[in-house]
Amino acid sequence: MADTEVDREFIQKQKERLEESRVELRRIADGMEEDIRDRGEDEGDLTEHDSSDMSQSIFTREMDATVGHVMEGRLDFVERALQKIEEGTYGFSDVSGEQISKGRLEAVPEAIYKVDEQQDFENGRRYRQEINEDSQPPLS
Repeated sequence: MADTEVDREFIQKQKERLEESRVELRRIADGMEEDIRDRGEDEGDLTEHDSSDMSQSIFTREMDATVGHVMEGRLDFVERALQKIEEGTYGFSDVSGEQISKGRLEAVPEAIYKVDEQQDFENGRRYRQEINEDSQPPLS
């Protein structure tokens, strides 16, 4: 078998890596949820704080939301990659059905797209975010 092809041993190793990633991502997400609850209790009513406290609190909440969103996205890819292992389609793109390079899978076990397809996905997501941000009413 060529070095570029995936075999059962490789897939088993990737499955173990993906399962470890899933556990770690869930652990982090649970910790973040606990931190958010604790912070909410500590902050109480934000109207009782001065503007710098409010700004810091808003910034922290936005950062947590961003990190949470990124982690949820990565967890979705991990879950999909594990599903593909069970289906027998791991290592093949969800978009084109073409084989994903072994090197990419070694670097990013949760890869479900080839590199060019991933770039298209990311560019499309950025475009959708820009459109959504442009359609938001201005804050008063």
